Amino acid sequence: MSMKAEIISVGDELTSGQRLDTNSQIISRRLGDLGIRVGHHTTVGDDLADNVSAFRIAASRCDIVIISGGLGPTADDLTREAMAEAFGQPLEFRPEAMAHIENLFKSRNRSMPERNRVQAMFPQTSRIIPNPHGTAPGVDLEVLVKDPQNMDHPSRLFALPGVPAEMIQMLSQTVEPRLIEELGLGHQRCFFHSVKLFGLGESDVEQVIPDLISRDRIPRVGITVSKATITLRIAALATCEDEFQSLIGPTLAQIRQAFGEVIFAEGDLELQDVIHDLLDQKHLTLSIVEVGSGCWVGQMLSEGLEPSRPGGLKHLAWQPLLPAAATASDFNSQSLAELALQSKQLHMTDYAMAVGVYPPSSSFARESSLPSTELQVAIVGPANRATLKTKSVSGHPELFYQRLAKTALDLLRKELLGE
Repeated sequence: MSMKAEIISVGDELTSGQRLDTNSQIISRRLGDLGIRVGHHTTVGDDLADNVSAFRIAASRCDIVIISGGLGPTADDLTREAMAEAFGQPLEFRPEAMAHIENLFKSRNRSMPERNRVQAMFPQTSRIIPNPHGTAPGVDLEVLVKDPQNMDHPSRLFALPGVPAEMIQMLSQTVEPRLIEELGLGHQRCFFHSVKLFGLGESDVEQVIPDLISRDRIPRVGITVSKATITLRIAALATCEDEFQSLIGPTLAQIRQAFGEVIFAEGDLELQDVIHDLLDQKHLTLSIVEVGSGCWVGQMLSEGLEPSRPGGLKHLAWQPLLPAAATASDFNSQSLAELALQSKQLHMTDYAMAVGVYPPSSSFARESSLPSTELQVAIVGPANRATLKTKSVSGHPELFYQRLAKTALDLLRKELLGE
């Protein structure tokens, strides 16, 4: 049984940007493990009318709604009241909830403020979600509402505290078991497989595989872009990893055939990780020289590198930056090849790469045009054979130097693979 969920985060501190909503990410992943597709994330401030509207809309379009936040004892904690008003469920006092709250205060040698009594108020037909270590019990409410087509639609709402530790414990100990035992979920879960590409734009990728990114397709394929890397994310419901791999096999084969060497990894690896792995697998060492207006390749390769890691990156050597007025003519491919050879011999490495980056032709301050430049790369390998490459690179100012560095690393990857 496939179900759709919505996650609602409540609080002015979230809508104002003062605090980052991490609860929605955690809840989404946990629901995915139960085979529940999350269709919506909603954030709403501490306003009763807005909460009532958000809860009604969510219940009308989703089978499961999980709300985090708004269960405290203060006047701006409105989740209980909003649930009661949204679904015509008057609040009623639950002595068992009150007893837990009072005992919690006693165990901490504190007197309970009268305001905390509100935390023992629940919509009439709702069930309590115990909160072992907090004063805010959760709410489990089943409702029957009209869907967008005006048909009767059952929905299950779970309201949990916004405190992450309490929310996670209640999700694990009560909400997930109820979803499994009472709704029959958990037999399948969402599995994901990522394919990483570099060297194409997002629109180019979409044109190559338009049939694969249809939203009603199974398995689903999504395209995301981060720091100049494109990721194709394949998702499907399955009972186990073997079933998932069998299900995505044809889709994965089509992607591999369509993009070939543009694919640099599958899974969580980034380009710099692939370079390290290739060097380790082939028992090779590498030195790098960077000249020009940016030195990003060595920095990218060094990030997260464990000092004790054997083999791989042996040495990074940076040349002083060229003057701002320098151009590509100040360093040509041949001079870069000579620098790479000198570095290889000096540091006794198997490979050496020299990268030349020159000031971009467009000012970063000009919004009407993107910075662009010529990237020159010289790679010297076994037998001192030199491979020379020149690439025109452009991009958004915030990603420009990452794109330059990844372009150089991708050229190195292909050289190490013998492509």
